[in-house]
Amino acid sequence: MTHIATAAVLFLAAGAAQAQAPAAGPDLSVKAPAGHVAGDTRCSACHTPEGWGDVKFIHERTGFPLTGKHAQVACKKCHVVDFKEPIGRACSACHRDVHGGYSGVQCASCHDVEGWKSRFDADAHRRTNFPLQGRHALLPCEQCHGNRRDRSFARPTVACWECHQADLQTASAKGVDHSGFPGYPQLACLGCHGFWRWAPGTFSGHGTCFPIDSGPHSGRPCLQCHVTLPVPLAIGSCSSTPYPACTRCHPCASVQPNHTGVQGFSCVNLDQRCYGCHPRGTVGDGGGNLRGNLRGSNPAIRKVKP
Repeated sequence: MTHIATAAVLFLAAGAAQAQAPAAGPDLSVKAPAGHVAGDTRCSACHTPEGWGDVKFIHERTGFPLTGKHAQVACKKCHVVDFKEPIGRACSACHRDVHGGYSGVQCASCHDVEGWKSRFDADAHRRTNFPLQGRHALLPCEQCHGNRRDRSFARPTVACWECHQADLQTASAKGVDHSGFPGYPQLACLGCHGFWRWAPGTFSGHGTCFPIDSGPHSGRPCLQCHVTLPVPLAIGSCSSTPYPACTRCHPCASVQPNHTGVQGFSCVNLDQRCYGCHPRGTVGDGGGNLRGNLRGSNPAIRKVKP
C-alpha cells in the first residue's frame, strides 16, 4: 500500500507541473520559401506590403525584359530550381522547335512575343526569290513548305508545272496537250496564264495572227475555236492545222445571206476562207491581207462590203 500511495503522489505532482508549464509559442523564425535562399533574398526587391502575389521585380535589369506573353508567365515556369540557376535565353530553351531545326534559330524572323502566329506574310515573302503574287498569297504555308515537322523554308524555287501537275492533267483531259508547247516540260506558263486563275489563258503572241485580247473574240477558250492544237506548237507562225473552226460560231447558213453577190463564196472549206478574208475577226476587214494566199488560190474571192 505504501508503494501505491507513493506512485499516486508522484503522478499527481507531475500532472500539476505540466499544467503550470507555459504553452510553446509560434515559430516566428523567417524561413525561405521554395526557390529562395535564406538570408540571400531581399523581399522588397520583388514584393510590396500590399501583398505577396503582386510581384514587382524589374526583369529588365537581367537583360531579358518580360514583354508580351512572357509578362503573363508565372516565375516558377522558368525558374524551376531557384533564381540563381542560369536560364537559357534562346527561344528553344523554353519552346519546343516544331520545325525540327529546319528553320534555324532566328525565331524572331517569323514570330514575336505577342504569339506564335507567324508574321511572315505575303509582304515579307517579297524579299525571297519567290514573291507571292495573286492566289499564291492566299495559300497556307503548309501547302508549299510541308507540315510543321518537315517544313523547310530554304527550299529552292520550283517551276510552275512542278506544283501544277493536276492542272496540266486536267488541261490534257480537255484536249489542250501542253506536251507540244515549246520547252516542255519547262514551260513558260506565265506567257498564257496569270497568278489569279488558269482559265481563260491568254496568248500574248496571238494578236500578231488574230486578235483575241480585245474585240468580239476576247475571252474565248482556246478549244472554242481550235478543235485541236498543232503539235509541236510554233508560236508566231500564224499557221494552224486544221484551221480554227470559225463555223462553230458562224455556221454557213448564218453568214451566207451577208455574202450575197460575193463571187466565189462557198461553204466548202469555209473555216479557211473566213480567216483568209477576215484576218482581224471583224466584218469590216473583209479582204484584209488574205492570209494563207487565198486570193492567189481563188481570185474570185474579193473584199466583202460591210
